[in-house]
Amino acid sequence: MQIVQVQRENQWKKRYSRLTRWGKATFLLVLAFLLIGVCTIGGFGTPGKAYYLPEDGSAVFYLDYSTASSGDAVQLGAIYVNVGAIYAPAGSDQTLEFQRASASGSYTNSNFSSSGLGTFTIGNVYSAEGEGVSGANYNWVKAFDLQETEASASSYRMIRVTASCDMLLNGIAFFDKEGSPIPAYVEEKEVQSYFDASYWYSYRDLFHANDRTAAYGAYGQPARLTDGSGVRGSGNSYFDFTQDEIYTLLQVDHIRLGSRMVNGVLVTDTDGGPLSALLALVGVTIFGVGPFGLRILPLLFTAALIVVAYRFGKELFQNNAFAFLLACLFAGGGLALTVGRLGTAWAALAFLVVAAVYFMFRFYRRGISEERPVRDACSILIAGLLFALAFAIDPKSVFALIALLPLFVAGVVRQRRSQRAAALSVRNAMLEKNAVEQSEEILQRNIDECERRERSLRAESVYSGKLMVLFFIVSFIAGTVLFVVLSSLPLYYTYVKLYESNPASPSLGIFNLLGKAISDAFRTSNATAYSAANAVSPFGWLIALKGATLFYASGEGVCSALNAQANIAMTFVSLAGFVFMSAYAAIYCATGRQKGPYATSYASGIFSAYFVLVAGMAATLLQYAFCGGASAAQGMAFQVFYLAFIPLAFYTMYVHDGSAKKRVFGIPMNRTVQILAGVCAVFAVLFLLSVPMYFCIPMAPEAANACFGWTTLINNGHYRVG
Repeated sequence: MQIVQVQRENQWKKRYSRLTRWGKATFLLVLAFLLIGVCTIGGFGTPGKAYYLPEDGSAVFYLDYSTASSGDAVQLGAIYVNVGAIYAPAGSDQTLEFQRASASGSYTNSNFSSSGLGTFTIGNVYSAEGEGVSGANYNWVKAFDLQETEASASSYRMIRVTASCDMLLNGIAFFDKEGSPIPAYVEEKEVQSYFDASYWYSYRDLFHANDRTAAYGAYGQPARLTDGSGVRGSGNSYFDFTQDEIYTLLQVDHIRLGSRMVNGVLVTDTDGGPLSALLALVGVTIFGVGPFGLRILPLLFTAALIVVAYRFGKELFQNNAFAFLLACLFAGGGLALTVGRLGTAWAALAFLVVAAVYFMFRFYRRGISEERPVRDACSILIAGLLFALAFAIDPKSVFALIALLPLFVAGVVRQRRSQRAAALSVRNAMLEKNAVEQSEEILQRNIDECERRERSLRAESVYSGKLMVLFFIVSFIAGTVLFVVLSSLPLYYTYVKLYESNPASPSLGIFNLLGKAISDAFRTSNATAYSAANAVSPFGWLIALKGATLFYASGEGVCSALNAQANIAMTFVSLAGFVFMSAYAAIYCATGRQKGPYATSYASGIFSAYFVLVAGMAATLLQYAFCGGASAAQGMAFQVFYLAFIPLAFYTMYVHDGSAKKRVFGIPMNRTVQILAGVCAVFAVLFLLSVPMYFCIPMAPEAANACFGWTTLINNGHYRVG
């Protein structure tokens, strides 16, 4: 046992020793990103487990007023509401009617009155008319503020809530005028003791009707109305969900409802694939339906993408320092700290697409060796499985094949050329030996050895060819079909409710439903107010004309904004790097390539990196080019390929720079590195100015304008705070 433990320790030490200082720096970067992310993605407070309230259906609460230590009667001061899925069109205004009753004497329907309370209007996801509260789903919002009223406690003893359409009610919380919670009961067994036995019979049916377990299962349990926690109206994304996250949580509720039919409109995410909803379901199932539970998985995917960016950079530049630069640029480039910490599927999709291209590029660069063919060919298998998962998250990621297929074909061709060159080398070596050999016996032995070696090489070529084809078919074709079908099974009833003309009697098969869902994914619905405001041609990402507002709240001279905006300096330097590398490639090809004046030992690697980055950019841009309505928030995968032109351009200049190295702060730098250091300093300044909008830090509007209000060139109606 001790021997095994020592061997494991030695293995870990060996792996650690392989890490360069840049690898260790990347590890610290990812660790810092994770720590900051975990501390800032949001709280653990959850809104409750949801109670199904049908159209015109009511729930009755009994408020248990106690007597304060001063002897003064406790007064109702505020009512908070948390509504989940609303089965009405996105943007429509729906209402909750609040009525009060005194609970004295025998019950009659006239006991309930709307005076003092009334109707609370909520926009479903957002309010198109501006009359309802936008972004209210799954967030605690103040329905009524009764601080100025002088009503007695007894007049608000019972509260009846009636819905204008089918909806899931996560919870309702009552507070006194001192800000303390007032206990509220909805179950018959809890309430009976508060009523005089002589007239309890007249109230019993009110609370008995709260229990709809027989009709709605767990969604009919009245205890769910009061089991929420973390009630606060913060106006900050740390405690509140953004509209895009609300749209994601709707899909989770649809899955949880299962076969239970609803009346009204099903607001469903048809922009993505089935796996996008399941990723959200995993997080909230483990950690609860709170900001932390919804955002933790995207944060982990973003941290993993930083690691992939470093590994990809090593493969692109064959230089650890420039690979670390790429990881830093992505981590602080503006989208990782905003979109990457948001409870949507964009971070997972970006990770899968970039990682798939990385592994396929790795296969192209390294090929399949004679010593470990299966292990080397696994790069194809991994790339295909990653692509399959990306397709299951969003079928539009099929455009990633623009980068993956050429790399696969080029890798196969390169492998074949390498094998033919090896066979030719064996033949030439035999001819050289026999050219000076006189003994016929030795001549024949050399020929036999050559033929044996050639047969071995042909067998290896056939074996590696079968491996490449097999792994490609298994991962890209079979893997994609398998992942899409399996991930769609939990959404079967969602698809039935969405696509069947009569959901109660479905006639379409799972593959027919899935085909409709995949077809819909190639259209962007922009179901939130912010996604509609942020919509822009995907080619707008290239010059960052428009930032994407994910959350915005203001009041009493304080602004709290979460904007997804690529660092504007990085954006233009990347554009300059792209133009420079394109010009360099054109000049290199026009001047004789390897025989021209610009030929170096680095040229092959530089142009391989250039073309894979161009292919990656094209794939991630075209992913949304034909559906319209995309925004910068969906550009994480694109940003990795685009930002990589900064280290690629400087790496190209670095290897061609013959200037003397000067020590700056003890570090030897040539002219290229000195310029790069200055450029990075500008990036850092803009990053610091943008920190308030990355973390939704409340600021005065004037200060927000000074820090980040100028970092986008077009106003989307929300982005500019002044």
